[in-house]
Amino acid sequence: MNATNAMLCWNPGTDQVALVPWPDHTRLSSRYRMSTLGCYAHFDGKSFEQRKCLVYIAAMHLIVRDRVDPQAVHRALLELDEYRDGCANDMRGAEAARERYGEESPADIPE
Repeated sequence: MNATNAMLCWNPGTDQVALVPWPDHTRLSSRYRMSTLGCYAHFDGKSFEQRKCLVYIAAMHLIVRDRVDPQAVHRALLELDEYRDGCANDMRGAEAARERYGEESPADIPE
């Protein structure tokens, strides 16, 4: 899943955070008060690296501004290509997520 076809949804002050497919035809996002990523037009036409920066900025907003549990944010974002690309191999769950999606570890990619 990537940031153009997913919504990051959350309820401030909780551990309730999820990625919801965008567009949200099943209205899964109605369980949450806040959302970002693919549901906003400014994501259209952004490069992978630009989206990766926006994903990490969104994560900080959830954690710092909205006081969402950091581990819950991390677990939800592991499903995003842009987030996994920025995770170190020794981050909890990152290697398993890469294996699940058939991705190479950054250490396996030739320079």
